[in-house]
Amino acid sequence: MSSVKKLSLKEMLEIKRHIDSGALRIKVLDIHENDDGTANVSLEINEEFVDWFKEREGLKRWSNKRFQRFFTENLQNLLNSKPQS
Repeated sequence: MSSVKKLSLKEMLEIKRHIDSGALRIKVLDIHENDDGTANVSLEINEEFVDWFKEREGLKRWSNKRFQRFFTENLQNLLNSKPQS
């Protein structure tokens, strides 16, 4: 089982710039909090993000499991950050 590559600060800023410009779209559709303190997050992502993610992770096809790990480890902090000016 391969692990998810952690985002470097440079990568995080680059992704943030693309998200803020609308090139890579990640939209939170719903958050359902579970009784055990965990949550299920429903996202909408565009094809550009799918292509970027597959290339970055060396995937030939989309992997929900890999994206879930990536999101948990990296994107929560990115999505919670304020827009860059």
